[in-house]
Amino acid sequence: MDLNLRGQSVTHVCFGAALTLLTSEDYEVRVETDASIKVPGGELALFDPESPGAAAVQLVSLVRDVMTSAEVRSAGDLVISFESGAELTVAPHSDYEAWGLVGPNGRRVVCMPGGEVARWGEQ
Repeated sequence: MDLNLRGQSVTHVCFGAALTLLTSEDYEVRVETDASIKVPGGELALFDPESPGAAAVQLVSLVRDVMTSAEVRSAGDLVISFESGAELTVAPHSDYEAWGLVGPNGRRVVCMPGGEVARWGEQ
């Protein structure tokens, strides 16, 4: 499933109980479970959104980067690719909501426990 975020840039990267990416078209992507970030010329860095450690530098580098694709794969994995070559991947969690997307006009997409994807609002 294509989340239709192509061409949007990341305007803010926020750290807290979750990792939150805010976009130029008022979308919010929240990562609530373990994930990975791969940057060009760099290694794959696994991180916990509550304490990203060394991956924080790579995540902050996404500010002003433009999304080339944002898709949900069949198992519920979220994969966001960027113009720089970076790629953010979030796998589903068996017990928790792994990630969520909130957008204008009440659009909402959430990866439920186990990988089922729920959608509300504009498709």
